[in-house]
Amino acid sequence: MPKKRPQLRRRRSAKSIGSRKAKRKKSRPAKLTLKERLARAKKLEALDAGKPTSQVLPRALTVAPDNVSTAPPPVITGSVGRWEKGARNLQADVETVQRLLETAAQKLQAPDLDPKGVDGKIARQSAKSNTVAAIEAFQKRSNISIDGLIEPGGQTWQALLQAAGPLRNDDPQTYIREISVSLDDPDHWLTLTWTGPNADSQETGPFRTSPGAGLRGLNCDNEATSRRSGSKCTPKGTYPVQGFQRRLNSDSRATYVTWFMQRRGIALHYFPIVPDYAASHGCVRIESEDVARLIQNNSLVDETQVVVNGTWTKPPKQWS
Repeated sequence: MPKKRPQLRRRRSAKSIGSRKAKRKKSRPAKLTLKERLARAKKLEALDAGKPTSQVLPRALTVAPDNVSTAPPPVITGSVGRWEKGARNLQADVETVQRLLETAAQKLQAPDLDPKGVDGKIARQSAKSNTVAAIEAFQKRSNISIDGLIEPGGQTWQALLQAAGPLRNDDPQTYIREISVSLDDPDHWLTLTWTGPNADSQETGPFRTSPGAGLRGLNCDNEATSRRSGSKCTPKGTYPVQGFQRRLNSDSRATYVTWFMQRRGIALHYFPIVPDYAASHGCVRIESEDVARLIQNNSLVDETQVVVNGTWTKPPKQWS
């Protein structure tokens, strides 16, 4: 009689395979609900919206041609501001901050940022200090926690360097008034509208971008949904520029970040991958690094408006 051992082996093998499949099925994690996925996405937004992890260089250093020498960026060696917060208030540091506040007040046409003089002094009673008042006004304007204190390398210091830095075109009166982003596939064109004496000679686009893909199951073409925190959609509507950062906290490949909804971690920025469909986590990816730099170097907080409109089309893949 023929032996049945091979057949037994096959049966064992089939049983073993079935057992492994059952184990795999048991270990497969349960699918997250939309509510859970939104909560997870909000954590990513919070990471980007938080304190910058790298210093934002003043505009003069980021845009000067290679053959032109630039002055070193201003520095402070100790904290400046409220004495009761532990500020050192060294005279040279206070003078540096006062000069930067004066420049920011002139560029942004914001009298409340003016320290009313450069004398290197801050009154012991904060309520009587014009410099402390100007620091707090700047923090409020920049959506930074208001504590009346500037730390070396801190968020307020970086934002002040950015606000007081020179524009790329060396004309404070010429800057980007509006950044228009179309959600229409496949190019999602971005165009720039300038204002000022030299507006006609500036680059306007259009430039290719890629907006937010959205969470799986969400329709980012709906305006209310697009604005929803955690949706991973690019928010439709009009928003003022809120600030700048050298790169995103969540992805160092995203550089020259210009915030327009920082509480959600939403910005315009360069990214090396810009497909012909919506692909980002909600930001507007810009194909050209030069364009992202141009936007950051010539936009003014509160003055430059970002307008997002057009028809969003569901991409091949949305975020899970």
